[in-house]
Amino acid sequence: MYIHALSEYVPESIVDNNYFGERSGRPSQWYERLTGMKERRRAQVGENTNTMALAAVERLVATHPGALDEVDLIVGGSYTPWDTIATIAHVVQRQFNLRKARSLFISCACVSFLNALELIAAYFESGRAKKALMVVSEHNSLYSRDDDAMSGHLWGDAASAVVLTRDRGSDAFMSVNDVMTEGLGHIGLGPEGIHCAPHNGGLVMPQGKDVFEHACVAMENSAREILERNGLRTDEMRLLIAHQANGRILRHVASKLELAVEQVANTLQMLGNTGCASIPITLYRHRHLLKQGDHVLFAAFGGGYATGAALARVE
Repeated sequence: MYIHALSEYVPESIVDNNYFGERSGRPSQWYERLTGMKERRRAQVGENTNTMALAAVERLVATHPGALDEVDLIVGGSYTPWDTIATIAHVVQRQFNLRKARSLFISCACVSFLNALELIAAYFESGRAKKALMVVSEHNSLYSRDDDAMSGHLWGDAASAVVLTRDRGSDAFMSVNDVMTEGLGHIGLGPEGIHCAPHNGGLVMPQGKDVFEHACVAMENSAREILERNGLRTDEMRLLIAHQANGRILRHVASKLELAVEQVANTLQMLGNTGCASIPITLYRHRHLLKQGDHVLFAAFGGGYATGAALARVE
């Protein structure tokens, strides 16, 4: 399958490390050393997961007129929904009058982007769809608490939209040649590591160490597996675009894969953890570095637990 267009939406409001330092008494540098983050974006009053998703699609259409023509599949993804019935996919369908398109919503924590890729690939391979719009959006600040010392400082809000087709076409930007995901709820502390229960504490990470340790191992293993089954080496990758969860995780995975600093894409520093929107946003912000024939490796780990990876090539 092929990526033809992508976009991002990030709110204007910025929350830096000083904000959390003033509340905890810790120096702002402590947060950067711990997470690699300097700033995060926060949804403003009147913004939510659905409005950010719509804004991402509007920006995609503004830069790629006609990109939504003949879309017959819409997949929305988030673990921080504004509405569990009027989902991202359905409000996008209505706003942009995407008639006769299947509309689906999935929630697989921070791996949802890769799960959506896998789902879209299955629809394409079965002949049930030819052109898909994926929209992933996270409103982490709606569910998290700034006074949560374990994870309140991690979260950012953002959304991304991606148009994919079964057939190459003349304007394809990138081919997605392989994608894999795996549920890992049976390992470690699994669903107890991090959870989002709106009526029971919101978005919290009570077992951050367990999440960290399994994220490091799982992303490395997923990356190695997908490279091996496609006969590629890490030194053939132009970029690793991993889920932007924590700077220490990114450095660990890059070190284990023996990747150079310039091979690791980073948006974490200025956006924080934007959940399942982080991979497509990071791709969007680094697309200018890519040239024809470059290989790109995607990798993610999510709460629950789950992992996944994908391989893409610039057309």
